[in-house]
Amino acid sequence: MFFSYALYLGLVLCGLGLLYKLAWWFSARVGDAAQGLGPARRVGAALGGLLRALASPRLRPMLGGLVLDGFFQRRSLAHSRLAWAGHMLMFWGFLLLLLMHALEKQISARLFSDYAATLNPYLPLRDLFGIMVAAGVGITIYRRAKEPVLKRTTRAVDRLAIAILAVIILSGFALGALKITSQQRFQAMVKEYSTLDKAEEVQALEAYWARDFGVVFGQGEAPPRDEVWEKGRQLHESECAQCHDRPQWAAASYGLSRLLKPAALFLNRKDVDTALWYVHFLACFIGLALLPWTKFLHLFTSPLLLMARAAGDLRGMRPANQATLRAFMIDACTHCGACSVHCSVAVAVGQTANLDILPSEKLNGLRRLAQGRLQGPEAERLREGSYVCTLCHRCTRLCPVGIDLQELWFALNQDLARRGLGPAYLATRELASGAAEESRGRGLVKVEPSRVRPALISSALAATFTNCYRCLTCSNVCPVVRFYPEPMKRLDLLPHQIMHSLGLGLMEEAMGARMTWSCLTCYHCQEACPQGVRVTDVLYELRNLAAAQARAGRI
Repeated sequence: MFFSYALYLGLVLCGLGLLYKLAWWFSARVGDAAQGLGPARRVGAALGGLLRALASPRLRPMLGGLVLDGFFQRRSLAHSRLAWAGHMLMFWGFLLLLLMHALEKQISARLFSDYAATLNPYLPLRDLFGIMVAAGVGITIYRRAKEPVLKRTTRAVDRLAIAILAVIILSGFALGALKITSQQRFQAMVKEYSTLDKAEEVQALEAYWARDFGVVFGQGEAPPRDEVWEKGRQLHESECAQCHDRPQWAAASYGLSRLLKPAALFLNRKDVDTALWYVHFLACFIGLALLPWTKFLHLFTSPLLLMARAAGDLRGMRPANQATLRAFMIDACTHCGACSVHCSVAVAVGQTANLDILPSEKLNGLRRLAQGRLQGPEAERLREGSYVCTLCHRCTRLCPVGIDLQELWFALNQDLARRGLGPAYLATRELASGAAEESRGRGLVKVEPSRVRPALISSALAATFTNCYRCLTCSNVCPVVRFYPEPMKRLDLLPHQIMHSLGLGLMEEAMGARMTWSCLTCYHCQEACPQGVRVTDVLYELRNLAAAQARAGRI
């Protein structure tokens, strides 16, 4: 009765949590596009989009994304084989344990007519799946202890998820080990399932199970005679073999039972196996109740997000679906840390001690901002993290669950600006652009070219713009330029033109060009330049010069 109530309570809490998540996904307003879009409109748009996707050629890539990226973690493999191994072991081990063990009556028994948890080939599978999860947890702990960024960003909810999973697996192994050694369980099975009614027959079966099945009946007993053991073997074949194979196949539980053998009688007398039974199932029920609030939720959110991303680009969706998908992406994060480990500006954390610079932590700040729970110093830290970000797209490319982090950073900047917390450089950009517009109205503001190079002094490599011979390589590889159908209208000057402008001494034109302020600092242009021009460094220095002049009141 207790377990039934605990199960129902866990299911109710899990259901309420999932309902809350659903309500938040369809009501959260992240970014300007989400303003004014109510939940009813967003639900209708989501259902319409789903029906259109299922009836379109996009269904095939959606299923491909589900299998390759969801079930086999192809995106995780792209950045770390060790992380991929840990994710795969935990994901498949946990999923198979859930299907074949926790739901064995509903699934395994119906799929396999001869199913019994104590028979081969099913007997070793439970231990194998548990070993997979334990190995995955071990890899996760090792990576978080070894990698400084992961160690610094590990939160209490991460430790809670790992702890619950560890308790479930370890208590399961220990419970299996005590069942193997338990004299009481052996006697209960003989009484309930066998037809033995003579004491000598029961003793012979005990002799066989003591030697071959590891049951502990007493300390210091002499080994059974061969004829007694043979009789026990025959009784086992007639009474037990149809339901029980030797427990040695359950490698982890049987190995642990050998370690516990000296204390087996004491542990069984104290009903430790019963206590472990409560611990094991209560941990499962607690994990179920906390599923919507821990990493366990990604068992559902990750495959759904990967399918949605495979269906089409986020920017091509209707505004209502964009708004819903942004909120969904925030909750799809598994906090694996891949984005933070490889973040282009992660080194800045050592200087500022602001973890909101890192993508995984900034995403959590965005969630709190959308929920209205970010105030004071926390909001200022998030503002700084948003400002430092170079929008290089690396985090988006590496995210194993397909979160479009770049889209979320754009939305974050919009939400911060709406609350009066816009990044400081936006004001500088407007001043510089305004100065450039004025210069266009009154004619080009030209600086003597020999004075331009010394002005770019913060980076010793920035002055390499003089090497440019306008081959257009930097503009051809620039993702910002390729994003716009008519880049000249949106960016004023292209990268190679900015280098040429500096060579001509047109400093304010270069500083005020929207390309200078739209640069993602992805370094594609710099890596591709055949002349070694530090294009990205030049653009970065132009921003610094504009900021310095803005502070001095010169623009």
